Amino acid sequence: MARAVHSPKPPLTPDDRLAHVPFAFQHTSANLGWRGLRVEHDLQQPPSDLVHPPLECMLLILNGEIVPQRADHRCADAHYQGDGLPHAVTLVPAGAESRWRWQNTCDSTQYQLSPALVAKVAEEAFELDPSRLHFPVRYYDQSSPDVISTLTALRGELLNGGPGGRLCAESLANVLVVQMIRQMSNRQGSIRGMHGSGGRLARHALKAVEEYIHAHLDQNVALADLAEVANLSEFHFARLFKQTTGLPPYQFVIHQRVERAKRLITAGRLPLSQIAVEVGFSDQSQLNRHFKRLVGVTPRRFS
Repeated sequence: MARAVHSPKPPLTPDDRLAHVPFAFQHTSANLGWRGLRVEHDLQQPPSDLVHPPLECMLLILNGEIVPQRADHRCADAHYQGDGLPHAVTLVPAGAESRWRWQNTCDSTQYQLSPALVAKVAEEAFELDPSRLHFPVRYYDQSSPDVISTLTALRGELLNGGPGGRLCAESLANVLVVQMIRQMSNRQGSIRGMHGSGGRLARHALKAVEEYIHAHLDQNVALADLAEVANLSEFHFARLFKQTTGLPPYQFVIHQRVERAKRLITAGRLPLSQIAVEVGFSDQSQLNRHFKRLVGVTPRRFS
């Protein structure tokens, strides 16, 4: 009798993964609508000994102040033994099984980047064939401060409830992939420069994008929405928009929200809590924070 052939289990999705880790994350971006990116944070990750099944996404882990001690990690041909490093990043490629063991409570933020996002940025930013791009296993890497800085910014977005919305998170995710391709990848062929790094948005495209922003200011605008209006890829749109206006798209949107809030406050017909929602902030505290940062006074004092 022929023996049954068992097909390998498919890599885990970000949602499926949660059933395979022995702890719950205190913060997650699962409900924030971030596309191509999942961020999860745990301030008190308990001592663990686990075999992590392969993931369909690339996994990045950013340490906080309290690091894993007496750690023993294995993935593919890579092996780490010792204590972790604060504010360092670990990278596990998609499709790789890994073994993790550490002996103390620590804090970390974990990021999953979809293969589709990595491939899209590789093609758009560098005209690279994604099949020729590979990321090796890295443990507690501090050699890429730009990557660590962007991961830290995404962690701040998560812990503050995503005040910049999808537009901020997805813009940072694009920047992160560019940095990783430059600084953390093994690739066949060299990168001479970023494709299409010069130029500005055409006047008609900028006008159309501004009109779209003003018409959807109270909504959670996505980077893909604005790029589609400009008839550009997301990466090139974000780059050209900043070169044209001096601001990344998500900061431009925040400025427009504050300007509309100023007009509504001056009109004096709505309470501040409703004005916050009308202009696209999730609550009054977000309105207060951005308003004071840009105007110099709180909304209540401005009124």
